[in-house]
Amino acid sequence: MNIREFDLEDIMKDPDKRAKLYLYLAGAMILSTVAIVIGTIFFILRVLKII
Repeated sequence: MNIREFDLEDIMKDPDKRAKLYLYLAGAMILSTVAIVIGTIFFILRVLKII
C-alpha cells in the first residue's frame, strides 16, 4: 500500500484492513513503551554511575 493510496474511510469499511491497521498501531505502541522503559533504566543506571 502506497502512502498515496491511504484512505482512512476505505480502511474503516473493510474489516481486514482495519484489523491490520490495529495490529500495526498496537505493535508500535508496545515497541515505543519498551524503548522508553529501556531508556529510563539506562538513564538511571548512568546517573547512579553503575554503568
